[in-house]
Amino acid sequence: MQQAIARNHGEMLQMKHMVVAVREQMEQVQADKQASIQQAMVESHGVMEHLKQTIATLRTELEQLQFDKQAGIQQAMSDANGEITQLHAAVAALRDEMERQTIQHAEVVQELKRAAWDEQKQLQDTIAALRDQLEGKNGR
Repeated sequence: MQQAIARNHGEMLQMKHMVVAVREQMEQVQADKQASIQQAMVESHGVMEHLKQTIATLRTELEQLQFDKQAGIQQAMSDANGEITQLHAAVAALRDEMERQTIQHAEVVQELKRAAWDEQKQLQDTIAALRDQLEGKNGR
């Protein structure tokens, strides 16, 4: 019986060592798990920070593109308005020139008509004078 008790006691000691070993192993697994979780948290935090920086950079670039687009539109509008103003001025100048030439042409036509009328009147007077001369020689 002593042997049985000693054997039993040996088995109990062995079981206690096993329980302690299993407990230490479990604690090590728990510590490794905690370390892995911590490492994953650190890595995910780094990834999140990188993504936040990327988002901020992209947002800044998008805002710059929108600003550049607006500036381009404003410049195009300004250029178009300048060109429109120049075209209006050119049209007004051409209209004034056309009116000046129309008036000048009307004056030339009027002068030509007056000269033609004067010439016609002079010719009629000459004809009348020649007729009077002929009639005076022929019989009067």
